[in-house]
Amino acid sequence: YMKVFGASYFRYILEFIIIITGVVLSFYLDDLRQLNEKESYKDTLIEELLITSEEDLKQIEKITYDLNQVQVFIKQLLSDLEDKQKNISDAEVAEKYLFITQKMSVSFFPQNGTFNQLISTGSIELIDSKEFRRVLLNNYTHYFARNSANNRTLDDLYLAFGANIDPKITVSSIEEEEDASFIYSDQVVSSYDIDHEFYLSNTFKAYLLTAQSMVGKNIDMLEIFSKSYSEIIALANKEIS
Repeated sequence: YMKVFGASYFRYILEFIIIITGVVLSFYLDDLRQLNEKESYKDTLIEELLITSEEDLKQIEKITYDLNQVQVFIKQLLSDLEDKQKNISDAEVAEKYLFITQKMSVSFFPQNGTFNQLISTGSIELIDSKEFRRVLLNNYTHYFARNSANNRTLDDLYLAFGANIDPKITVSSIEEEEDASFIYSDQVVSSYDIDHEFYLSNTFKAYLLTAQSMVGKNIDMLEIFSKSYSEIIALANKEIS
């Protein structure tokens, strides 16, 4: 009897262990499957991040090129104002002023949708590289906030130019390319009216100096972004390789 009882007890214990092991293994395999799916989704998001980062870099290069040209034109106008004499033609003033006002406040808007998905799905926690996570967080939080503040300031300056300078230095324009986006398209002068006394005033000079300073800060911010995106691209390629 004791032998039969012992055998039955042992069989029950064995069956219990097999059942528990099966359940635990099932949970483990399910967790492993989910982890693999999350890893695969994370890699997909990083591949998308690579594409948008390269697009953002191109956008930065275009805006930076235009902002550097803005600085050149501001410098030329300020140089003309030094001797309190107007030495360049109204047509040239109109062309330079139009370019300055149209391009000085063009903003860079990072494509942050993929980063937001990395955060909302918890995929960022699956990124192996701590350095990659740090660079991503800096780019899309700290730098993003600083860039937004710069954009607002430049927008305010653009409005101030329109309210206080445009009535005195009035330049009408048309788009050079009819199908181009207004923000990034080039404008050409169609007509102009330059108040020479205002052009030579300290008020106009002060506005130009303010624009020079603000545009310089924006160029510096874009340089920081450019380096950051280059890091993101390099680290993203390592993460999915």
